[in-house]
Amino acid sequence: MTSVNHISLERVISGIYRDLKPLEEVQENDLVEWAGEALDYIGAYPQYQEVVDYVTVEGHLATIPCGLHKIVSIAYKTGGGDFSGCAIKISSSDSDTSTCVSSTCNCGESTDPCSNTSTTTDTIVTQTQQLIDYHLQYRFTKTSYFYQNYKPLRLASSNFAISKTAHCEDCINISATCKEEYSVAHPYIKTSFKTGELCIAYLKQPVDDKGWPMIPEEVSYIEAVKRYIIYKMKYSEMIAGKFPANLFTKLEDDWHWYCQQARGKAYMPDTIDKMQNLLEQRQRLLPAVNRYYGFFGKLADKEHLALQGKYNV
Repeated sequence: MTSVNHISLERVISGIYRDLKPLEEVQENDLVEWAGEALDYIGAYPQYQEVVDYVTVEGHLATIPCGLHKIVSIAYKTGGGDFSGCAIKISSSDSDTSTCVSSTCNCGESTDPCSNTSTTTDTIVTQTQQLIDYHLQYRFTKTSYFYQNYKPLRLASSNFAISKTAHCEDCINISATCKEEYSVAHPYIKTSFKTGELCIAYLKQPVDDKGWPMIPEEVSYIEAVKRYIIYKMKYSEMIAGKFPANLFTKLEDDWHWYCQQARGKAYMPDTIDKMQNLLEQRQRLLPAVNRYYGFFGKLADKEHLALQGKYNV
């Protein structure tokens, strides 16, 4: 899924032949490679295709999806059923009787987890922190199955993280964190847990049926890619002394200008909905620092402040 329409590279190639009218045919492979380089230099997020894939972890390893350009986010699940664990809520209607209600997850328990409870106060036991962080804080306002089963997987920051040393038989675990982490070692993603599932959100370069990179149908991109190809075509002539250095400098400056223009155009909100989302994200009195742990599901939700017992809407 991409937020902009993409077109074939053939439109750029035909434009180059129309504008330059070269006496000799330029190698097609060179044009395609130069176009790919130009897109990498621009490197704006909207120009790529957003993809979500599910992969399985076996022996601390998961194979990176084909065509991955950059990882956006990874969620993980290490067990079946309700990922938050069998959190049990024990409640009572009065001081003489007690009622136990457990979650409906399948944790492989053979006995009733409430059989030995006798407390008369409301409490939550088993995986309490996970329950507070995910069940109560976000209340499944987005996809409930996803929140019940998946959690954000953090990128390992320590050189001694389990995700980096799991395959070392003699290594001692001196990682400073107990949270699940991952590290990238192409063509694999290494995880701190041995088996499980990953949900990977990542970017990939759109390609056509020939395998050529496709470019956004935006005049700034089309012109930027053309300028880069022209600049590269004249480079060998400049080195050989067949093309004036001052004109080559002009071609280089033109490429730099159009590259920045294309990147700026891609990032600029151009619809009312995009502008409203940007407004809701930035106009806040209290920073929402925990959005990452909710997979940014409420990124564009308006802030509601309770002032003097009333919500300010």
